[in-house]
Order: sequence, then structure tokens, then C-alpha cells
Amino acid sequence: MASETTTVEGWTSGVINVCLNESIPTSLDTSVFWKLARPENENNHTFIHYVPYYFVQFAAILFGINVISAILKPLRFPRFSVELLAGILIGQGLRTWARVYAIPTNSLKVLDTLGHASLIYYVFLVGLEIDLRTVRHIGKEAVYTGLTGTILPLFVGFVEFFVMAADPRYTNFFSQEFWENLAPVKLTGPVFWGVALTVTSFPDLARILSDTKLLHTDMGRLALSSSIISELTTWILLVIALTLNNGTLNPLYLLPTFAFFAASWFLVRPAVTWFLRHADETDNKLLLNFTIFGGILSSSIITEACGANSMIGAFVFGLVIPSGDVYTVKLMEIFEEYVKGILMPVFFMDNGVRSSLAALTANSVFVTPPHAIFLLVVLAWSAKIVGTFVFSKLSGMSSRDAFTLGVLMNTKGVLALVVINTGRNNQGFSQVMFLTLVLSMLFMSVTIMPLVRAANKSTRKSSQFKRRTMESNKLESELRVLACIHTTRNLSGMVYLLESSNGSKQYPISVFALHLVQLTDRRATAMLIVHDNSSNHNKHNNNISRHSFEGSGQNLSRREEESQHIIMTFESLENRGASVSAQSLTVVSPYATMHEDITCLGEDKRVTLILVPFHKQADVYGRFQDENTNWRTMNKNLMATTTCSIGILVDRGLGSSSKDVTTTSRSQSSFVVIFIGGPDDREALAYGWRMAKSPNVNLTMLRLLSVDDDDDGDGDVHGDNIEDVTVERGGATMRSKRDESELDDEYVNEFRFRTMQDESIKYVEKQVKSGDEVITMIGRVVTSCDLYILGQSKNVRSSIMSGLSEWTEYDELGVLGDTLMASEFAQRSSLLVLKQHYVPGMRMWIRRDGDNSKNNDNGRVSLAFSSSNANVISNDVRINRPPMPRQ
Repeated sequence: MASETTTVEGWTSGVINVCLNESIPTSLDTSVFWKLARPENENNHTFIHYVPYYFVQFAAILFGINVISAILKPLRFPRFSVELLAGILIGQGLRTWARVYAIPTNSLKVLDTLGHASLIYYVFLVGLEIDLRTVRHIGKEAVYTGLTGTILPLFVGFVEFFVMAADPRYTNFFSQEFWENLAPVKLTGPVFWGVALTVTSFPDLARILSDTKLLHTDMGRLALSSSIISELTTWILLVIALTLNNGTLNPLYLLPTFAFFAASWFLVRPAVTWFLRHADETDNKLLLNFTIFGGILSSSIITEACGANSMIGAFVFGLVIPSGDVYTVKLMEIFEEYVKGILMPVFFMDNGVRSSLAALTANSVFVTPPHAIFLLVVLAWSAKIVGTFVFSKLSGMSSRDAFTLGVLMNTKGVLALVVINTGRNNQGFSQVMFLTLVLSMLFMSVTIMPLVRAANKSTRKSSQFKRRTMESNKLESELRVLACIHTTRNLSGMVYLLESSNGSKQYPISVFALHLVQLTDRRATAMLIVHDNSSNHNKHNNNISRHSFEGSGQNLSRREEESQHIIMTFESLENRGASVSAQSLTVVSPYATMHEDITCLGEDKRVTLILVPFHKQADVYGRFQDENTNWRTMNKNLMATTTCSIGILVDRGLGSSSKDVTTTSRSQSSFVVIFIGGPDDREALAYGWRMAKSPNVNLTMLRLLSVDDDDDGDGDVHGDNIEDVTVERGGATMRSKRDESELDDEYVNEFRFRTMQDESIKYVEKQVKSGDEVITMIGRVVTSCDLYILGQSKNVRSSIMSGLSEWTEYDELGVLGDTLMASEFAQRSSLLVLKQHYVPGMRMWIRRDGDNSKNNDNGRVSLAFSSSNANVISNDVRINRPPMPRQ
């Protein structure tokens, strides 16, 4: 309102504007809380009026998912279980304590609408991830496992539905009164209930197999293949359930839906393929978005009109888009983060709001008591496990593996929630039934990881105490090598190194080429693939199922080309006449846990040496350009955990000047072994010794001795009554620090004696005083070479290296390796840094009372072993020397 114009002395005459605020009544009036939520009249509750409430709900569920995920992270629950639990807790919490301001009844219209839209785009992604070409290659055992795993859950679903729907006053199942007095739900309910229990979520299972390191096992491959069959079967059953009308199958609904499937495959698929390729070639993002969004919405509308659900159309549209093309990856990049990060939390919030715990206390004759609900949840949880277990046992599988497979096949995901929400929307479930199924899905999800880990605790003896090193490996025995490849740029140097390892009939080599692929959240279709690249391997590995490769969210065609190139390169290595057998594999895993897969595979294949590339790539001038910190993290983790020897190859064009990896002839190569002392240097000498047997390798062994190095130990061994020996205990070799110098002398003398007549081997021994003199001496003695072979020697103390350790940048290469890599005279030379496997944290000493005389090799002494975990005293340990390599 405006005041009258007045004249006051000292003030200017004018009009004073006054703002009028609407007063908030003392009583609770929700209409003034959200101004936009107040309709013009009581009958005008439009959709837009409740959008502000949606923002509160959306913020609450995002906050809840992140908080609960952080709290439950140590338990390593699947992502699905965290989101489902967050939806229940946040949804029920807001409805209980903040219903008026956060989730009023009318605001559920917005939540339901956007939640259903989230599902449409999610099932499109599910269809896009499934490659139907893999179904043609799935073995019969996987097909039977997937199909038989649906029988018992379907039956259990029917039984549980009628147990909850039955009026307790009528217990005779065959009486007319029983059927006339069922709960007020449609008879499509048991079908939806059974279909929900048959679900095996393929993406969630792939992630669990990766986390539990079961991808490379036969059971893991069987579970992954069976889950594809189970998921496709679930979709077929869901279509049938949606066409049911009051329990009767109506062909008028079923036939149009299957007609749409046929038209999508034969008509829509070629058209969509052409549009997407044209959009990709012309970089027309507008056409790309129009094709995808228009196709999803059009397919959803058509299937809804056919009597099925709109999600069926979105799933089919994703299924008909060809997998393995460049534009498929772009689609995943466009949709994945948006759908799973923004849209799907809305669906979990909607599901949590629907799961009303208050229904358990409702005053109704059909309300099931809590203890009965618990029994029904346990019964639903065990249905798939028991069905798969029985079939697996009849197929000859062990009890532990059969149980593990049953637990894995019980993996549930969003598809299970889709089924039960669809059943509720079709009035097939009551509120208590819906809550029972949601709790069943949650219970199944949270128990998978603990049960799988408990059932798969390794019962075999750890190979940590088995000595698998180059030093202990006899020269005439088979050398088993695991060669890790990230990209095709790692191929040339790795293949050349393996070729130089003297593979012949007398010195055979078995190579396992491992293509390492990063697993990202964008694609969950991860598996370890065995490429049977020779007829011999087909004979021995015919029990390993083959799978078509799908990448991890990157360019699939490029990834397939890299895998094929790696396979062909190692096939060529195998076919060159040398006694080298090669088998190519691909492992898909996150970089954080990739070292566990490599270590596991190394133990399974009983390899002596694991070769990995350095994390930096060199250009044609030997200068390092590209750097991948994930590779470096994996290399460091691998060096800390592997149970065999490991070598890091710093490739600066190794072999590029001497030969091509596809040719059969090459010139002489010059290799240099630098020996200072310690187990890692002996490992380097052992590998160089084997290489020296190759007719195309000239080897120089340079031993550097300290002029005044009195530091033979590390300060851990003291006293006059202590003797340094080597002890064989449990298959492991543990030495004292002071005994290393004696072993170095023996090993070098053995090498010199056995190679003294070989003109291709040269031995040089020099004395140095400091680290600077070490580098100067190497540059003076070695004018040029193709490859330096040296030990990491990270834990070996020497006065001549003390000055260089302060400038170490890459500690995984050791002090000398890091210095050589930065030296000017070695800019064109490659490096191979070896680390010998040993038992970490274990030290040994011998106590004698008044007897300092040396014992013989078979003497019995009192030993004390100390580690970080325990102290063990033994009075009966046999002392032996490690076996020396023989020609």
C-alpha cells in the first residue's frame, strides 16, 4: 500500500512504497513452504507444482548413496546393494520424519515419472552391452546351467506368492473358498515373483568376478556365460508376464510384441546402423542424438501400445545396435555417466519410498508376521543356489565349486527391481509382498561377496615358499615366462627379448603372452579370454570356452585389432622353428588390482619369470615421451607381491636396428650384465647366462668391486658367535646378509669356469670407489650395447652406490637402473631390471655356545627365524647350498 503525500520540514516530499509480506500462520501450513507447490485451487495440482520436492529428494538420495558407500566400503558390497539400501533408508526416513516438507503424497507423481524414465534409458544400456554374437559361442554346459537355474526359482516364487496371498482362514489349496478369498491382487503376481527370482545380473556378476579374481577360472567363465542365458531368459519371461491378463495368456498382446522384435531385427537394425555410421563419419552429433533418443522413445511407445512395457522396447532397441563399432563406444560414453550417476538414483529413491515398513503393522488379515517374512526371504535366497548346486553336482562338479557357482548365479541387479516394480504397477503384489521381494534382493546382494570369498579360500599351499627363480632354474630345464603387454608398442622389444632367451630343443621356453586391458565402470562385460592360437593348444585347452572380446569402454575395434595383432605376433614367434611355445591371453581388470590377476596367473602357470614393460614409452631417439602412472603403480605392486622373479623392460627400440619381429634372421646383439652383488644381480647374471647360449648374442659380464667396502651387512647381524649360512626351509631359501658375498663369488666363479672357452662371452672386473666412478667405469668399458641386464638390488647396501641413491627417481628400477636410464651414453640402450623372489620380512641367524668353527654342509644347528609376524625356533634344520645352474 502507498501512503499519502505529506510535507515534512527537512525531507523531500514523495511517495513511500511499502512491501507487504504474507504472514506464515502459527499452525502447520505446507502450502507456504514451497511457493511453487501452491496450486491456484485445490483441484489444480499440476506436475510442475511438485518439482521443488523432487530436488530435495534427488539431493537426499545422492547424499545418502555416497555416505553409505563410504561407510560400507570396507565390506566391499556390490554397488547395487549400496544403492538399494540407500534408497530404502533415505526414502523411509524422509517419509517418517520429513514427509510434509520432502515427500508429500502428490509429489510421488514426479518421482514415479522420472524413475520410470531412468529405467527406460538403463535397459537401453543393458541391451547395448549385450552382444548376441557371444550367445552363438556359449557352450552347452553354460546354456543348461542358465536354463536349469530358472526352474526352481520359478516354482519357489509361485509357492511364496500363494503363501502370502492366501487367507489364513482357508488352508485347503484345492478348495473353492481358497481361490475366492485370495488377497486383492491379480494372478499375474506369481509370474512376476518367479521371474524376479530367476534373474542373474550379467553386469553385476562380471564386476563381482573381477573383484574376487575368478575371471580366469573355468567356474568364472561358466558363470559369466550362464548369466547371459539367464538374463535373456528373464527378458522373455518378463514379456510373457506382461502379456498376461488376469492369469490368462492373450495372443492379441503377445503376437504384436514378437512382431515388433522381428521388425526391429530385420528392418530397424540396418537403418539404425546406417544412420549411426553416417553420423560418426560426418561427425554429426545432432543426427546421432536424434537417432538414439528418437529410437528409444519410439520403441518404448510401440511396445507400450502392443500391451507390453515401454522398457521392453528400449531394451530391444539397444539390442539391435551392432556391438563392437566405434559409435557404440561413443553411445556408452554419452549415456553411461548420465544414466547411472544421475537418473538411476532417482529410481532407487522411488523404490525405497515404495518399500513401506509400516505395512508390516497394518491391521489386515493378509499381513504376514515378521518371522514368516524372514523365512520367505531365506527361501527366496536359497532357490537359485540350490537349483544351480544340484545341476552342477549332477554334472560332476565338486561341492565347493557347485556352491560357489550357485551363489554367483544368485547375483541380482537393477533388472530384478524392474520386474518387481512392474509387478506392483500391474497390481500383482500387495505392499507386504513388494517389501518382501525388495528385502530378498537386498539379502541376496549383500551375501554374495562374503560367501564367494569364504568358499574360495585357497586350500593349496602358497607358492610363496617355492623357489621359482632364474638362479635356481637349470639351464637345460624349461623356462616358463609370463610376458605382459599393454599396447602393441610393447611388442617389438618384448618379442626380441624372448627370442634372445635361447629357445631350442635343449633349452625350451614356454611363453604366456598376457594382454592387459583396463576395466572401467563404463563396461562391465569383463572376462579373461584364452586365445587358442595353435593346434597344439587346441588339443590341450579344448576344455576352455572361447569368448568374443569386448573392451572396457574404449574403442572396441581398436582393442580387438590390438588383441589380434598380439596373437599373430606370438604365433609368428612360435612358428620360426625355435622351441618356443606361446599362448596368448587377455585379462581385463582395474589397474588397482591387476597385479593380483597377474600373480594368480603366474602361480597357475608355474612361471619362473614375469616380464612387464616400463611405464614410459621412448621415441625413435630414445627420449621418453608418454607416461602412464597406472602402469607404474601396477609394476610396483607386482614387484611387492609376486611369487617368482620379475623383470621390468625399459625399451628404447630393442631389436629395431637388428631385425624385424616378423623376419627370421638378425644380426649379432650386444648384451651387458652389470654385477655388483646380491640376489638380484645373480638373477640378472643367470638370465644373461642363458641368453649367452643364443648364437646371435654377444655377452659382456662387468663386475664392479668396491676398493674399501667394509659394509657387508645391514646392521641386523651382530656378535662373535654368529655364522652366515643358507638355509632351506619349506622350499624357501633364506640367507643372511653376510653370506651373500660368498654366494656372489661362488656364482661368478662358476660362470667364469663354464664359459671360459666361449668367445662370445667376455668377463671384465673393475674396482671402483664411489657411485660417480661406477657410471664412469660403465661408460668407459661398454662403448655401445643393445641391452643392459642388471638387478634391482634395492635392499643391498654398498658404499659405492651410496652417492647415487639420493637422486633416485624411479625406485622400481633400483639405484643403478635409474641412473643408467638417465645417462647420456645409454640413451640408445634398453634396460632389463630383474628382481629375485624372496621371502619378505624374514631374517635368520645362528647361535652357538663357545663353538665358532664352521659346520659341515649337513650339520645341525640351532636357528632363530624372525619375521614381522612371529618368531620361530627350530633345532632341526638342514643346511644346504642352493643348486647351481648346469650346462
